[in-house]
Amino acid sequence: MMDGQDDWGDIPQIEDVTAADAQAEVKRLAGLDAAAYEGERKAVAQRLGWRASVLDTEVSKACPRGAGDDDSDDAPEAIETIEPWPDPVDGASLAEEIRDRLRAHVVFGATGDADCAAIWIIGSYLMETWRLWPRLLVTSPTKACGKSTLLEVIDAMAHRGFIVSNASAAAIFRAIEAWKPTLLLDEADTWMRENVELAGVLNSGHTRRTARVIRVQEVNGEHLPTAFSTWCPMAIAGIGAQRDTLMSRSIIISLRRKLPEESVERLPLDLHAQLLRIRRQIARWADDHAVTIGAMETEPPACGDDRMQDNFTPLWRIATALGGPWLDRIATAYVASAQAEDEDAEPAGIMMLRDIADIFAASRADRIATSEIVSDLIVMEERPWADWRHGRSLSAQSVAMQMKPFGVKARVLKLHGSSARVYQRSEVEAAAARYATQKRNPVTLKQNQEVRALSKRNPGREVTPENSNNALKIKEGYEVTPMGAGADGYAAQDDPHDPDNWK
Repeated sequence: MMDGQDDWGDIPQIEDVTAADAQAEVKRLAGLDAAAYEGERKAVAQRLGWRASVLDTEVSKACPRGAGDDDSDDAPEAIETIEPWPDPVDGASLAEEIRDRLRAHVVFGATGDADCAAIWIIGSYLMETWRLWPRLLVTSPTKACGKSTLLEVIDAMAHRGFIVSNASAAAIFRAIEAWKPTLLLDEADTWMRENVELAGVLNSGHTRRTARVIRVQEVNGEHLPTAFSTWCPMAIAGIGAQRDTLMSRSIIISLRRKLPEESVERLPLDLHAQLLRIRRQIARWADDHAVTIGAMETEPPACGDDRMQDNFTPLWRIATALGGPWLDRIATAYVASAQAEDEDAEPAGIMMLRDIADIFAASRADRIATSEIVSDLIVMEERPWADWRHGRSLSAQSVAMQMKPFGVKARVLKLHGSSARVYQRSEVEAAAARYATQKRNPVTLKQNQEVRALSKRNPGREVTPENSNNALKIKEGYEVTPMGAGADGYAAQDDPHDPDNWK
């Protein structure tokens, strides 16, 4: 072995690279999982004197993975194919067991978070049913709140679960294409937030129709465009927020650090093996109900924005099919998510547009000087304008940049007898009506009618969410109770398994 080669660690060293040597190395790489391969590809390509893209092509040829080949020997051992449970399964009881298992090991930030996670796990077995499937975004304010633990528990119950703590965009879409897993991505705050290419891959997988990326591959000396699927369930865990585009495509689950008086169970070493029965039972329930759920058209009433309604629709349909307390629980979680989507989570431009609209609403003027708007923004409490950039307050130029995408521009017009740069009420109000009013829309008659129709499933049940303007809050009809209000959290219902009771 030549001097200096120790730097290559465990990668086999090739002194004089022959065709046989290169073929053996390619074969070795083909046996690695996606994460391990990604860690070695650049170094090996350099040793062989190849471009990394050429190495990718040769490795791909050495381990062809046909679409739909779930039983391929090329899949890592962690990717399993299971036999569904032999007998019919009571879905509501099974979901309860999943929920209890989740709550046993972590402390959730909100009651409905465990409910959403349980339904999401069941939905991972129904990916051929959905047009759209949300990401599950697990967040905490700091470390040591149980994010990795929760991913391990989800992995033990989800369909073909596969956990990774780092991966490139290419490794992710190739793994999805090859293995059709439920991907569980940990430590997202350390490697994902600033990765623009990865953000595009993650965003593309939100709806089935758009869940693909195209890359050029060399095939028999010819460079051809090749489509890779990005359609799979994906849970992502990290500290703090992620990109707005990812958060809007996600059901957000919050965790918190346990208090001394709170207790959680430690994960058993053989958790994945212990929960094989649950995985098989979910698979059976999903097989039995896929056609029924796929034919459903019911969806939650408008509450929050359209994207949130889209994200909760598949969970809503699973809950409808499960019966028992599950529709009530998901409705409660839906309300809580809408309430939690406060203005601090909005993009800065939308927040600023809303604030400027409020400034005009408090004034009778049809135009206000830029300097006055900047001053009014800076003094607003619980807003970032006074500390906008590295300790410096907002400037007129910053306001102009944030307003430009909405077609709102400062113009030189007469104000109090002299020329000044001003913003006009008409432009601000028109932009705000289009972009910044979704969270303040009153409940419409149509929404009330939809909720009343749902209330027939739960006669006599009255629970009041905190926000009186919420689409699920009406004086008579379907009112949601925060969980814990009763011993079992729900009252008697019409038989949820009777198709006549489905909306």
